[in-house]
Amino acid sequence: MRAMVYRGPYRIRVEEKDRPPIEHPNDAIVRVTRAAICGSDLHLYHGMMPDTRVGMTFGHEFIGAIDEVGPSVRNVKPNDRVMVPFNVFCGSCFYCARGLFSNCHNVNPNATAVGGIYGYSHTCGGYDGGQAEYVRVPFADVGPSIIPEWLDDDDAVLLTDALATGYFGAQLGEIVEGDVVVVFGAGPVGLYAAKSAWLMGAGRVIVVDHLDYRLAKAASFAHAETCNFAEYDDIVVQLKKITDHLGADDVFQRDPVRRDGSQSDLDHAAPAGGPEGYGRYLEVVETLRSRTSVMTNRLRGSVGMRRSEMVRSCSGTV
Repeated sequence: MRAMVYRGPYRIRVEEKDRPPIEHPNDAIVRVTRAAICGSDLHLYHGMMPDTRVGMTFGHEFIGAIDEVGPSVRNVKPNDRVMVPFNVFCGSCFYCARGLFSNCHNVNPNATAVGGIYGYSHTCGGYDGGQAEYVRVPFADVGPSIIPEWLDDDDAVLLTDALATGYFGAQLGEIVEGDVVVVFGAGPVGLYAAKSAWLMGAGRVIVVDHLDYRLAKAASFAHAETCNFAEYDDIVVQLKKITDHLGADDVFQRDPVRRDGSQSDLDHAAPAGGPEGYGRYLEVVETLRSRTSVMTNRLRGSVGMRRSEMVRSCSGTV
């Protein structure tokens, strides 16, 4: 099969690779039909993630069709269209039983603080990811969910990470009806956080970025006000000005940590207590990522909002 293969920092190749086999009775092999590139994949590409080994295939946002299943798999069958969450989990250990799927103790022999993540180094279990024609999916009875016939592949792939993360970020803010919400970063997750803020009752949503085409998308897709921080000496002062000098009620950042590991100073945009930051740096915000996996599964139908409701929102309102 063809797959994206890591060859060291700043070096990736598309190469021929062995098709993954069934290794456990609970495995499934998924024939990938859509795979996305996450911003956090850049941490791997830049060599910032420990124990990213040559030969690994990235990709934790993917959907596809079941190609083969192990003898113990009961919930999916060949040719089923499925969406796969970014994390690997067993569904029955201490943490999984409490909804903390990213802390699963049965999927990662290399760490105790984090479970398994597709395509995200051996620190996260060493599982090859979905930027390939085929991928092995362990615990296939608890991970993948069948995609409804009416849902397009291009919409379904968003439920595997980007939409779930943005929605959960907005949920973290405990938005009250009429709140002023500011989102720093107009990438895909920031756009979904902004759009989700409206669903939760925000009275005003402001998106901050420095790229005009991203801000234009925030205005058209998320119906948000926009600010280009490159146009102001101090974006925090500008945000105070346009909010009657009260600041925002909720502030979200796509990634609250700079590349050097230091915290962002954007907490001053909120009147007190700092922003509701959420992001992807494993070393700093893995707890939030773990909870994001809970929301991924809630969006996909385990508890809270039912899958049918969330998927309908994805293709319609969201």
